[in-house]
Amino acid sequence: MVLARSLVRFGTLEYYEKLAEIMNKDETISKSRIDATVVIVFEDVKTAEGVSKAFLIRLENGKVTEVREARPDEDADFTISATYNIHAGVAKGELDPLRAKIWYKSMMKAARSLPVLKRLGEILREMKDVEY
Repeated sequence: MVLARSLVRFGTLEYYEKLAEIMNKDETISKSRIDATVVIVFEDVKTAEGVSKAFLIRLENGKVTEVREARPDEDADFTISATYNIHAGVAKGELDPLRAKIWYKSMMKAARSLPVLKRLGEILREMKDVEY
């Protein structure tokens, strides 16, 4: 008997919770000891309240300590804002995040965290069982 794999839908809280689990096991991110709050905004996906769908990821000492739905204007160290298709294209490795039409808040702080961001991009592309 073959068990069907459970797919997680990209751009959902479940997806970001799975990402957090992977990040917390990753040596590069753990060793970075990074403290940061990131808000990911899907400009073209709206909530019931009519605002853009957003998720918050909080890292403390190199570990994800919080993942939740957020407001798109929530205070964060980094805000990454783009359409669903652009976010998905970056996650799948089809789009270069530096050349895609993504709005970044706090690029200077992001530049100081480049090794972590690079590793995060690798993790996104390596994630399996994701439905786009």
